[in-house]
Amino acid sequence: STSGKFEGRQSDGSFVSVEQSPTISSVSPTTVESEGGGNVTFTISGTNFSSGATAKFVGNDATVITAATTTGDSSTQITAVIPESSFVNSKEPYDVRVTSTTGLNGNLDNQINVDNAPTFTTSAGNLGNIFSDINANHFTLAASDSEGDAVTFTEQGATNIAGAGLSLSTAGVISGDPTDVGSDT
Repeated sequence: STSGKFEGRQSDGSFVSVEQSPTISSVSPTTVESEGGGNVTFTISGTNFSSGATAKFVGNDATVITAATTTGDSSTQITAVIPESSFVNSKEPYDVRVTSTTGLNGNLDNQINVDNAPTFTTSAGNLGNIFSDINANHFTLAASDSEGDAVTFTEQGATNIAGAGLSLSTAGVISGDPTDVGSDT
């Protein structure tokens, strides 16, 4: 009643605390960019986390990678830091495992996926020239994704394309009738 933990009686009549296995209810984030460089910090929530516990990530081929640092924030939350490059796309999804100092494990399956940024095959810079009186498909942007995911395009920040009377399709096609100009620019 004083420790708040299960107890067992030893052969000499004394009591010993019985450790409960950790349980994991959630992890955040659930996506890493392995080609991005740097570290990713995971917040793992659950119960029965004890001081000295370690966070591990298990690939779909049973490969285990251990967090560089694991900090026990409380009995219900752990913070784990690991290099993003530790995760390999072909081994996703990764399970999350918390291991106590006595070797008890808690697992949450299929939580971490790798999602690297697409690689543009269209060079940055000037795509070409458009006459102001032509309504057509003018340029097509191209990019590939190392995971094989479909790449979609949107204009972020400034609205240079829309402001010029053009549109950008999710497939990367810049089309439309450019806003007429008073003179050549």
